[in-house]
Amino acid sequence: HPDKDGNAIDLGGRSVTEWCDSLQDALALVYELLPGWASELPHALRRIIPVGYEPERHLSASYREAPGLIYMTLHPSQLTLAEALIHECQHGKINALSFLDPVLENAFTEWSPSPVRPDLRPLWGVLLAVHAFAPVSVLHARLVEQAHPLSREPEFARRRADVLRGNLHALEILKEKARPTPLGRRLLKELSTLLHDLCERHPDPLTEEKLLPPS
Repeated sequence: HPDKDGNAIDLGGRSVTEWCDSLQDALALVYELLPGWASELPHALRRIIPVGYEPERHLSASYREAPGLIYMTLHPSQLTLAEALIHECQHGKINALSFLDPVLENAFTEWSPSPVRPDLRPLWGVLLAVHAFAPVSVLHARLVEQAHPLSREPEFARRRADVLRGNLHALEILKEKARPTPLGRRLLKELSTLLHDLCERHPDPLTEEKLLPPS
């Protein structure tokens, strides 16, 4: 991430107990609200590597060369940690797929502004973003469906809208510029169906404008 300098192991001054308790709470939320997705965790997640504590923001990373490993900073928010676990495990899945199929024929030769990062990204990075954040949008929707206390926190509605809008923006970029393989076309079609269904089933009147794809 452009805002982070490396991923050296670091507990960030927090205890091992705090780390373990916080991660267990985040995982419990994922297992509760995304049980189907969570059933894949034994295959997608092998180890979480602590790389510091960030009370105001959260930074995480994963690498194609290290399947099943994710690097995370600790954060006081249960939802933020749950989102990060989902996000990085999704990266691991699609990175593993990329050893078998390129998914996009122009994955690294075509570049675009990113819907979620401040730097230009190859189309592979745009695909990584929407693939990682799509199940986060599902998590948000299920929090609302169950009237979960987390869905009533002050910044939740804005966060939910921002993530969904970023997903839609990424899909628009990929539809315009990507040259998917047959497997890639299937993946993009399923992502599109999922996200547009979320928009229809879970409109947010407070942030309706933010859910529209950018013109």
